[in-house]
Formats: sequence, structure tokens, C-alpha cells
Amino acid sequence: MHGRRGALAVLAFAGRALAVPAFAERALAVTVAAFVASCAPARAATSDEVYQGTAELEERDLSFEVAGRLTAVNAQEGDRVRAGALLATVDGSLDEQARRAQGLEARAAQAQAVVVDKGVRPEEIAATRARLSAARSTEELAKRELDRERSLNAQGATPASELDRYDADYTRAVAERQALESQLSEQQRGARPEERAAAQAKADAAEANVTLDALRLEKRELRAPADGIVLDRHLRTGEVVAPGTPVFTVADPGELYAYVFVPQAKLSGIDVGDRASVRADGVARVLGGHVENIARRTEFTPRYLFSETERANLVVRVKVRIDDPDELLHGGVPVRVNIDRNTPRHAP
Repeated sequence: MHGRRGALAVLAFAGRALAVPAFAERALAVTVAAFVASCAPARAATSDEVYQGTAELEERDLSFEVAGRLTAVNAQEGDRVRAGALLATVDGSLDEQARRAQGLEARAAQAQAVVVDKGVRPEEIAATRARLSAARSTEELAKRELDRERSLNAQGATPASELDRYDADYTRAVAERQALESQLSEQQRGARPEERAAAQAKADAAEANVTLDALRLEKRELRAPADGIVLDRHLRTGEVVAPGTPVFTVADPGELYAYVFVPQAKLSGIDVGDRASVRADGVARVLGGHVENIARRTEFTPRYLFSETERANLVVRVKVRIDDPDELLHGGVPVRVNIDRNTPRHAP
């Protein structure tokens, strides 16, 4: 027994001591340790899932809002442009002439509004008074002649037709005097508020037409909305463009994103703002990024699922914004994305 003590080990099992060969002692210990580890609670491991996608540029198609013939194209494919840079122009000679005509009409309307607001000049009022005085004198003379003619007609010295003629002259003189009195009263009273408002409204409308024509001229210049690079030029000088027809396609090469598709079962813990790591072939550096949007519906599966096998194919589209200030990536390059769950972008 003492000679076999080094070759055997004692194992307690079910309250009894069992002899175990020494060569099996180590294997037995490993097995027991694995069993104990399997019974212990599992620790959460860092997610190392990789999602594939394609780097995409935020492209913009630039077009005119008015029709015309292209007179200048100032950018070519591959050119970098600054915000506000003049990229192209269309012919605006007709609009320029229209703007000048509208400008003259606006000046005339504004002058008329000033005249109406100030009223009649004193010289015009004096002239009206003079004509009124003459009309009154004419009326008095016509009245005396009519009275004399009536007396003669009563005596039978003149015919009735002559009396009618004097009566008509007197009536006409009275009407002229009344018209001049009304004109003088209106001149002294000045324009009514409604007349002033109407004249000012005409002047404002003319000014609005001038502003509209100036805006049309501005719309004949196509300018870059932001810094970027020209990806495509679709038209050339001399071609006629319609409103909305793309002339350039531009993008900011530093603003990229990728759509990746995460299985529905693994979406838990991914939130907008979570940090991401982006890798691409030919780019040694690991680029940063963050989750910008998570789609609200699943894709690539039937609307109604009846089997657990098909439910495993449910995926959700996640948009990851890529941080690439050095412009290392190109649009269309395949990328591999790791998402760090529960790591908001502002977290340290």
C-alpha cells in the first residue's frame, strides 16, 4: 500500500474514498474545473459583430429655378468649390430689360402717390377760383339777358324761340358755375383717404414687380450651397435648360455614411449616438463614426412570418455616419462596421 501511494490519489465520492491513478489526477482536475465554470454565471463579452455596408456620399443635384440658355459654366468634374461660388449662369438679358421697365413704372407710380398725398398746388387752386369768378359773371349776364327777353316776349316783341335760346344759355352758365365750385371745393379739401391708399398701393405693387424681376435675375445664377467637390457636370455652355434640370452633382467628400443591416434579435443595445468603428480595404486607419438613424421597420423578409427560421432573417437598417475629415474614403467603397453598444457619442 505504501508503494502505491505515489501512483494513486484518493477521491471522495458519495461518502466513500476511491483510489484514482496519479496519471488521471490532472485530467480529472481539469474536468472538474470546467464543470464548475459552466455552472457559474456567464460574464457579458464585448460585441465583436461586424456589419458590412458601403460608404456613400451625400450627393446634391444642383439646378436652375428658371429656364434659359447656359451662357457660362465655371466648374468642371473634380473641382473643389466653396459655398456661394458661382457655378453657372443662364441668359438674363430679357429679364434685365423687364427690370428696367418695371423700375421706371415704379418711379412714376411713386411720384403719383406723392402728388395725391400732397394735394393740389396753390397755383391750381387760384386758377380754379379765377375760372369760377368768370363763370359767375357769365351766369349773371345770362340771367339779366333772360329776364329782358322774357319781358320783351311778354310784350310780343320777340318770338318764343328767342326766349328758349336765352334760357338755354342761362342754364349752361349755371352748370358751369356749379362744376367749378365743386372742383374748387375738392381741391381745397384734398384727396380722400381711399384715394391716397389706392395711389400708394399702386406704387407698392410697382416696387414689388421690380423686386420680383431682380429675384429672377438672381435665379439665373447657380451657386454652390456648401463647400464640396463637383462629381458630375451634366450640361455644357449653349444648351437650353429647363427648371429643375440637373446641371451639377456635388458632394462633400468628408461627409460619408454607410447603411448596415443588423439582425432584429441583435438590435438590443444599439441606440442613436452609439459610437462605431469603420474599416475599409486600402485604409490603414480605423475611422470613427456614430449611429445616426435606426429604421423603424424591418427589411428583406415577408410581412407575415410563421416560422422561427424566417424570423431569424429579420434585419433592421442602421445608418452610421462616418468621421473622415482627411477624406480617406471614396463613395462606393465596401466598409466593415463595429458598433459599440450603449456608448453615446458624447461619452468619454
